[in-house]
Amino acid sequence: MNHPAPRNRTALRLVSRCLCLGLGLGLVLACAREDRAALNRRSMAPSPRSGWARLSLDADAQRQMKGAWIGDEAGRSIPFQEAREGLWDTRALPLENLLTGRNAEGQPTAEFSLRLPEGWKVGERETLRLDLDLEGQTPWVAQVQAERRIEDGSQGGAFIAYDPAAPLHLYDLSPSGSRRTLNLPWDGHRYRLTLLPSQGTAPHIRRVQAYAETRPEALEAELALEGTLAPEPGRPRTWRLTLPDAERVVGLDLVLAPPAAPLHPEIRFGDGPESERGWACQDLVWNLPALGTRSSRIALAPVLTKTLTVSLPEGAAPQSLRLLVRRQTLIFPAEAGRSYALHLGGEAKPAPGSLGALPSLRVLAATAPLALGPREPDDQGIPHRIGADQRARPWMPWIAGLAMLILGGLAWRLFGRAEHPQA
Repeated sequence: MNHPAPRNRTALRLVSRCLCLGLGLGLVLACAREDRAALNRRSMAPSPRSGWARLSLDADAQRQMKGAWIGDEAGRSIPFQEAREGLWDTRALPLENLLTGRNAEGQPTAEFSLRLPEGWKVGERETLRLDLDLEGQTPWVAQVQAERRIEDGSQGGAFIAYDPAAPLHLYDLSPSGSRRTLNLPWDGHRYRLTLLPSQGTAPHIRRVQAYAETRPEALEAELALEGTLAPEPGRPRTWRLTLPDAERVVGLDLVLAPPAAPLHPEIRFGDGPESERGWACQDLVWNLPALGTRSSRIALAPVLTKTLTVSLPEGAAPQSLRLLVRRQTLIFPAEAGRSYALHLGGEAKPAPGSLGALPSLRVLAATAPLALGPREPDDQGIPHRIGADQRARPWMPWIAGLAMLILGGLAWRLFGRAEHPQA
């Protein structure tokens, strides 16, 4: 007797097992494993008081910022913001009691007070930007003496001069370029500006406009790294500087060999093809001992780099170069005495809400940043999910198609045998 039905059932069971086996293999190939080896955290010193705290990152933490999050002892994610230009809107500040003219020495001067918006205090933004409408015969270069006064009686009504690391200059060397904007820390009520001529005749101050900004890059650099410039082979009038590690550079202090009239240097970052990306330098540098004037400060948008090159016009040469570094800074609400850690190396753990809607952070420049501790394993981190074999993924559709052809052929053969049984 022939028994096709049992044979059909046997064939179907065999095909089902093969399909299940293929599906299981597919799931094994598709499944991902968790790589916890890259997870690490950096504990930070407790905040001395409750309120806004800021965390200054080192070079190692800056490289791992993708996926970073701040957590407390229980592993809860704490919302934070990166301190950066444009995080808070710029606000125009009307002036009161503006006086312009010349002082007893005949130097152009302007004196004014700031009218604060409703509910604001001095320092509501960290930086005061002053745009000046100047009138004078070009070319001219003027050093700015900036003073401020606090009108609460604590200073007896006296003006106190700023003492910047590099002299403040305004100039108009048309068509070479001009600068008529100052950036000052906002820590006073009333201000006085005096223009001291360095080249030509200092211009008359016609009008002043004030803006409150949060620009951490405009503050003083945290580090000034000395570097040795080496001539770049194959590139005339170009010098290279290489740091031991990548740093977040926000400015240069480039001193030219004297005498050097005002000029625009060409700055490029990185190695290889990426080094072709240059920085459109808008600051002029010069060194004229005979006139008693020198300018060396070049402001940069923050750039993480290990190598840079400086190109100068014919006849100019660098005397020294310092890189001005400001660490990437995170700001977050901290409770006094609580322990927090920066989690790195994995996926970010989302925190509820956004700090972008809150008012500005006057503490950003006023308090010392919290210190990061050494790297340690992180049992609260969220690992990246990595495929069992990333290189096999492009071939998986072909493998799956081949497997389906083999299984289809096997099923056809088994069903053929079931339909033509032997006696």
